[in-house]
Amino acid sequence: LLLTIAGALPPSQGQALLGDAPVGAHTIGRAIAMTPEDAHLFGTTLLENLRVANGTTTEDQARAALEAVQLGAWLDSLPDGLHTPLGSGGNTVSGGERRRLLLARALLSPAPIHLIDEPAEHLDADGVDALRSLVSAMRAQGRSVVIVTHDLGILDVVDKVVTLDEY
Repeated sequence: LLLTIAGALPPSQGQALLGDAPVGAHTIGRAIAMTPEDAHLFGTTLLENLRVANGTTTEDQARAALEAVQLGAWLDSLPDGLHTPLGSGGNTVSGGERRRLLLARALLSPAPIHLIDEPAEHLDADGVDALRSLVSAMRAQGRSVVIVTHDLGILDVVDKVVTLDEY
């Protein structure tokens, strides 16, 4: 579903539109950003992993995004801060840290529409609170956030809930 909304996968019938225009590969990144459940962390620095969403992200913006997802203390504990390598595939971070890093990346994206798959996966209670704050902050910026999840406990920050068995 998210791949179709993003324009990466054509619909099996009908069409996917953004306004009056069909969505396609050209919409990903510019108008639509996506954080899939299995989004990749690269074997480079923390800062460069965050810049995947926005190549002009400054160190201050990266730090603010990490603090927004409650990774500020973790960042301060890293030997080289934002310049600490994450290892191949992000294998040096826990599942919860990985998910929060991906949410920080989402916050840094300038796209007005963001699609997030299973955002609460691997998050503890504090992480879920950070997720709620992140979604609220993105909405306050006038951005649209589409969440696909099995965890109905995080849906208190959304305007509308659609269940697929309705269609």
